[in-house]
Amino acid sequence: MLKPGGRMVTIAFDLTRPAASLGYIAASAVHGRGRVRFFSGNPGRPLFDDLARQVTEGKLRPAVDTVFPLEETAAAHRALEAGGVRGKYVVRVD
Repeated sequence: MLKPGGRMVTIAFDLTRPAASLGYIAASAVHGRGRVRFFSGNPGRPLFDDLARQVTEGKLRPAVDTVFPLEETAAAHRALEAGGVRGKYVVRVD
């Protein structure tokens, strides 16, 4: 749990560049113990298969804020840049 005003630092550990990854982790130590979180930025086929299964079964649904038709792609970009997005912006291609 972060204290008010605290910052969390997320770092991806790149197995192809362990020295660089460890350097980033060491540098993040200034942000406080326990605030570094690891995640894999390279999901494999089994994870994508599980994700697709959950979507198909209705167990997982994306948080969609707004659906724009293809012709309004520029408006979608402007809205995204304006901020305040509470879900994904989708551009529908028919």
